[in-house]
Amino acid sequence: MVMDANETETRGSGTAGPDAAEPDVSIVIGAYEAMPYLIRCLESVEEQTLAADRMEIVAVDDGSTDGTGEYLDSFAARTAIPMRVVHQANSGGPSGPRNVGLGLARGRYVFFLDADDYFGPEALERMVAMGDRAGTDVVLGKIVGVNRGAAKSMWKETVERADLYRSNVKFTLSAQKLFRRALLQRLGMSFDEKLRTGEDALFTMEAYLRGAASPSWRTTPATTSWAGTTAST
Repeated sequence: MVMDANETETRGSGTAGPDAAEPDVSIVIGAYEAMPYLIRCLESVEEQTLAADRMEIVAVDDGSTDGTGEYLDSFAARTAIPMRVVHQANSGGPSGPRNVGLGLARGRYVFFLDADDYFGPEALERMVAMGDRAGTDVVLGKIVGVNRGAAKSMWKETVERADLYRSNVKFTLSAQKLFRRALLQRLGMSFDEKLRTGEDALFTMEAYLRGAASPSWRTTPATTSWAGTTAST
């Protein structure tokens, strides 16, 4: 990826070299004026039961002035997780930072984690295992609301392959899901930067619908999967 003239990049102490193995997951974090929530967000990534060398963090500071960028740099300097931090002028919405992060991602899967969200400790390990076992392109982890509501109707049981049309997965269209990166690359998917809201719904629904027709979906058309993991918002 070619950096824009208004962008700078910091690489953490754990950053993988050019010959390093492909990580299982790239956690893409777009952050704007994200303090103090960013602290818990990054702690939850570091607390994952998935080994540090099986994941990477790609964080994009979208022109913050509250110390968000400085905290990302200091975290990158001390974490064992390979991490890249991009600093850019404010883009005006969440799509731009996510697209920058997606362009830098190296993992087999990508998870878009908002800076005010955090993982349960087993979240990534369980979601990666589900995606590998079921062969699906999208894995949904259970979401629990913190001081706010969250979708509930689709979390009654763990399902390896869910029919999009007959299940309630279509009612959860936020970007906080595990996406197989090969799907996003093959379809040339990105977030619509003209939109300030609703961009994640369009992106997720496209992955549901177009991913269901791709070769990596091996059984029932229009299927996805979700695991009994928790990412809290």
